[in-house]
Amino acid sequence: MANHLAGHTTFTSRQELDSAVRRHLKGKRHKTNRTDRTVFELIHSHSGPFLVAQLTQKQMEDELYVSNSTIRRTIRKLIKLEMIRRVAFIEPETQGPGANIYVILPAGAWNDVDAD
Repeated sequence: MANHLAGHTTFTSRQELDSAVRRHLKGKRHKTNRTDRTVFELIHSHSGPFLVAQLTQKQMEDELYVSNSTIRRTIRKLIKLEMIRRVAFIEPETQGPGANIYVILPAGAWNDVDAD
């Protein structure tokens, strides 16, 4: 059976993902605060072999010692800034909500500075 994370990434290698993360952080530094960058870096650090992260909001809260409302607000902001995409995941066994899949998006040339 194929992994449910396969096919969500927009990158072909870890190097491409890492480069996009650097470009986002540098190019959007003036639009983000420390919490935004910390959540983004957490998503990056949890991006495994399929180059996407699957995390619950509770996991993020616990790792970063911030409130649920802070996580929700930050995720909305990162989506609006086109840094990430959130994919809702339904647990196959329970048919209930599972941990969301977070996909880091390529850094667009129109609003990012070259960080390589």
